[in-house]
Amino acid sequence: MKLANFLRAIVFAVAAAFLIFNQDHTVTTGVQVLQFVATALAFGGLVLFQIDKSEEKKLSIIYPSAISALVVMLTIVFIPSTEEAYLAVFTGLLAIFSGMTSVTEFFASRVSEAVDKMELRISASIGALFCLIFWFAPLNGLNAVGFFSAYMAIVAVQRGVWLATPRAKEENGK
Repeated sequence: MKLANFLRAIVFAVAAAFLIFNQDHTVTTGVQVLQFVATALAFGGLVLFQIDKSEEKKLSIIYPSAISALVVMLTIVFIPSTEEAYLAVFTGLLAIFSGMTSVTEFFASRVSEAVDKMELRISASIGALFCLIFWFAPLNGLNAVGFFSAYMAIVAVQRGVWLATPRAKEENGK
């Protein structure tokens, strides 16, 4: 779980930093960053799948997340060319990505240990909130990319705090 959190924290922090400090906040930039996140999580998840030799790897959140990220990454290739359709597909993919991650983390929290259980539920709540925003809020391109940047930054910080928690360090050190 530690490597999965580290991977997600780094990928989301890089994506958030790029979106925050980039002057171009168009949907095209958002889609490129979403493609980076999906590709990094998919390939990182596959690498972690090969590295992890434990029996509980089926329960880890990184593998379903890697599969959903791979689907998002492949779906981006087929985005239509009109601006309205581009925005609709972008916000729909963000809703699906954050929603599926939220559902996966919630179910993983049910079988997880005490420290991870609370952190997984916090992360699932963040994902569910952003899923609702991306699905139901009438967003224009600038707002969609802004909320995507906020989602990346919040998840990166939450994962970093999770990794830095003293109790988590003690349990991961065993």
